[in-house]
Amino acid sequence: LAGLQQSLAEATAELEQQRQELTSYQKKEQSLAAELCKLQVQTEETAAAHEQEVKTLRDQSSAVAKQRDSALREVEEARAQLRLQAEARAAGRRELLEAQREARDSQEGLEAQRRQ
Repeated sequence: LAGLQQSLAEATAELEQQRQELTSYQKKEQSLAAELCKLQVQTEETAAAHEQEVKTLRDQSSAVAKQRDSALREVEEARAQLRLQAEARAAGRRELLEAQREARDSQEGLEAQRRQ
């Protein structure tokens, strides 16, 4: 009987030790599950923030591209105006030179008539 009581006491002690280990494992599992949940929330928040930042950067990139296109159009318009002004200036110079030549020819003709 004493042997059975000894075996029962040992089995009870072993059972208690296994219960404590099980409780310890369950606490660790709960802790790890809570940490995993926390990390999942952080990951989702980071992903959402990243998506928002990507959207903001795309919007900014689009706005900058529109500004660039507008600036390029303005530059082309300015170049066209400069070309027109240069052509008008060149035409004006030709007309001035032609008028000066005609005035010289006319004056030379008058002087030639006076001499005769």
